[in-house]
Amino acid sequence: MIDNHDDQGPSAVDLAMIEQEWPLIAAEFDLLDAEISLIYAEDHGGPTALDWRRVRRAESRVTRTAAELTARQREHVCRLVEVGLTTDCAYGCKILRCPNCGREQVSHRAVYGCPDGASRAA
Repeated sequence: MIDNHDDQGPSAVDLAMIEQEWPLIAAEFDLLDAEISLIYAEDHGGPTALDWRRVRRAESRVTRTAAELTARQREHVCRLVEVGLTTDCAYGCKILRCPNCGREQVSHRAVYGCPDGASRAA
């Protein structure tokens, strides 16, 4: 899910997620193209064996790519590193980012007096 902040465009994390999922997106585009060719062929004498083979190969590629992506996501464990302080929290809460996947999160800490951190600690 892409998180747009005030229509400034995708963040670095969003772009990293898109890049990671691009092989699956490309495979799905190929499947869509093969399916459109089938529809077109229906109006021009019917699909050939080659048209059906193209669809089956594209479906197989989507399945294989989705499985590979899922396996890679399960293998990855984020190692968060502090990259800055939040601008929307006056308590010095930290922004943490995984250098491998680019995922970010904010660490609200009750020890700094942050009410968000206090409510999570309770």
